[in-house]
Amino acid sequence: MKNLDWDSIYTAILYIIKNYPLTIITYCSGCLVTGLLISVLLTLFMRKYKAFSRKQKYYNWLVKLYIPAIFMINIIFSLKVGLFWGSYEALKKDSYAISSQVYHSSMGSVFTDPRERIEFIEGVRSVVSEVNRNNKNVKIRIEDIVQAYNTKYKLLDQPKNRIASWLAAQYGDQINSMVLYGILYAVPNTKMTGDLSYHEFDTIMKKLLVLNSEDIENSIVEKIQNLFLMVLKTQFKTIAEGLVIIWIILMIIPWVEFWIYTAVMKKITKKNIIE
Repeated sequence: MKNLDWDSIYTAILYIIKNYPLTIITYCSGCLVTGLLISVLLTLFMRKYKAFSRKQKYYNWLVKLYIPAIFMINIIFSLKVGLFWGSYEALKKDSYAISSQVYHSSMGSVFTDPRERIEFIEGVRSVVSEVNRNNKNVKIRIEDIVQAYNTKYKLLDQPKNRIASWLAAQYGDQINSMVLYGILYAVPNTKMTGDLSYHEFDTIMKKLLVLNSEDIENSIVEKIQNLFLMVLKTQFKTIAEGLVIIWIILMIIPWVEFWIYTAVMKKITKKNIIE
């Protein structure tokens, strides 16, 4: 899976803000309320242990700045979490439509037009023949078919939808793989174990000639959707983990400083008693 592409992520967020503003507002509002509640609980907890109190006058004033800092940090982070979370959920809801655009941009009317369907299936058959040209009785790995298929068939057009266009551009090879898997899974009562004989594959291709085009297309779109959802989950999980780590570090800083201050004051007090 690819590393985080912040330009693409922010493009996706702008797309979501434009098309699903209520979703973003709802998640940001919910996270903001949660962030404010956490801020109140943290400040009350720290006041209970006198983490905002110092004996030195100016030091005591300076430490009080932790209170607004905690609120500001939690507001910023809660809004970020709400923005990314809302975008993730909105894209999940829109995932089938986006995947459908990717499919139609890549395959066009291949399965709705009888002539194009025949040409396409014959093309895939030729790929399998090339993979298995030495011995047609040997089992063919689906991964080998996918690899050969990817080198022969490419996306026809870029989708007009910006998110679908990004998905097609970034994961074109994987999408081609999903197209082939979707075709194979579209045939009912077909068991996919990872290996197929040439005869089994040829039987599937023949069934595709009479299969309902909507069933084939839905199967392909669902496979592309699975890829899209996997990409989304990976990207947003990485973002969430990064935000949580930074938030924990920032929330620990006042406690670390308070622990250092307490340790130093104990040493000074002990030294004064000895003297």
